[in-house]
Formats: sequence, structure tokens, C-alpha cells
Amino acid sequence: MKATKLDQSGVFEPFKVKSGGIEFSLPPEAVNVRSNGVEFLSPEALPVWSELTIELTSPADQSPIHCSGIVVGSNGSKHAGFVVSILFVGLNPQAQSQVEALARVQRLSL
Repeated sequence: MKATKLDQSGVFEPFKVKSGGIEFSLPPEAVNVRSNGVEFLSPEALPVWSELTIELTSPADQSPIHCSGIVVGSNGSKHAGFVVSILFVGLNPQAQSQVEALARVQRLSL
């Protein structure tokens, strides 16, 4: 008998990151969502203090959540990847509650 924990909800869609001319999608397992930002393993270094947008998927209705943020950390190497920390700025109350719900769902699934 095989016991696995697979996400059947569709909540964890790929995350889309856009910063200047850089744009990439990340698998959900590479992203840690927090109520005030995200941390992820990136294939590319992002300059600290640069502004970017991240598109998350709402756990409630699968609608996109567009978040603006600032890179507050980007450490690593070209071979191992870069751990990037983003702090969200200017989220409206609805987006903030959706991000908090997504963070809660992700925490429970670990």
C-alpha cells in the first residue's frame, strides 16, 4: 500500500515572477508564502531593493493575486540557485487576506 500526500485541490499553481526584463515561473514546492512576503529558490539572482510583481493563486476561488514587492535578500550561486526573499508592499485589504489564506493553506499542507 502506498501512502502519498498529493495536492488534489489545485491551490498550488506555479508562481509567476516578473522583474524588469526577467520573467519566470516557479513550482509551488520552491516557494514559501508568508503573510508579508515570499521566499523562493530562483534560477536567477535578483538585485536587492529591486521592485517586482508576483502572481499568486487565491486558495478560495483560484483567482490571481497580483502582488508588488521589494527584494530584501538574494543569496546563493549559479549552480545551486538563489534564495530570494520578497517583502510585499501596498497590498489592498482583499489581497492581504488572500495572501494570508494562501500562507495558512501552505503551512497546513507541510
